[in-house]
Amino acid sequence: MELRQLVSFYHVARLRSVSKAARTLELGQPTVTTHLRKLEDDFEITLFDRIKRPIQLTSEGSTLLELVIPVVQAVDTLKTQMDYSETRGSFVVGAYPDLVLHHLPPGIQAFSKQYPDVRIQLMARPYTPLMRLLKSGEVDLAFCAPPPADDPTLEFRELFRYDVVLMTPPGHPLLERDPISLQDLAPWPLILSGPESLTRQKVEQELRNRGATCDVVLSLDDTGSIKRYVETGMGVAVCNDFTLHHEDHNRLGVVRLDHIFESSVIGICTLKGKFMGQAVRNFIDVLSEEMRGFHADLAGWDHPKVNGRSTSKAK
Repeated sequence: MELRQLVSFYHVARLRSVSKAARTLELGQPTVTTHLRKLEDDFEITLFDRIKRPIQLTSEGSTLLELVIPVVQAVDTLKTQMDYSETRGSFVVGAYPDLVLHHLPPGIQAFSKQYPDVRIQLMARPYTPLMRLLKSGEVDLAFCAPPPADDPTLEFRELFRYDVVLMTPPGHPLLERDPISLQDLAPWPLILSGPESLTRQKVEQELRNRGATCDVVLSLDDTGSIKRYVETGMGVAVCNDFTLHHEDHNRLGVVRLDHIFESSVIGICTLKGKFMGQAVRNFIDVLSEEMRGFHADLAGWDHPKVNGRSTSKAK
């Protein structure tokens, strides 16, 4: 005996018609008939008097119907609750500040149109705090770089790749160096993201590896503010190319540093084994569709050498 057989029996008994029950259940009439036959075989009884029209329950069928009604109603209630969990609920999303500002809004807008009653809370944080928030369960998912390779508690789904770049004021002398090295940055004031940023950690590690030192004059997690101070001439900055946007073309000079730093990845990070409700899974699907395959477009920057190198990667 299977639950679907009881559901078919319930609807046939209620509608007194196999064909009407089949239409209600969106099944073929032979399927519903098979369900009834299997029930009769399992219980060794006859459920309907098929001679009369419309068909009538036998006494055994009436007894079974009384027992089946609460079961089917419970199933309907369960389905309603599952549908509710898909269109209602709340969850917490963590992401880098630049992703929150520029990359998440289109996907969140698309998701909110489809699921207007789901509440999303956003937390903008650098890499290291995001890892802590994920492991503590304070955020349900995070848009960030991959977790440490030796951490088996976190799962990751790639969305797009990115590179590290140098940002300077337009016409800066560093734009004429090819290739540029980290030692070339030493004479210039340097602006970096905060110490808990993955890019900041990569830059400092590479400086140590090469025995180079730089004068860090400003540390900010907001790349928008970093760009503003670069534009004023306070220093040059090492940032990620996905933080660059069309309106920056006339404000900044840009040089790729992918000969120094390997490309990295932005994706969705979650805590392994953490329960994800349907609303969260729907959100991941929508945002993945919106963000997967993004490429920073570095074509059109002032520095001609950058144009030559970047067009091979820009899409």
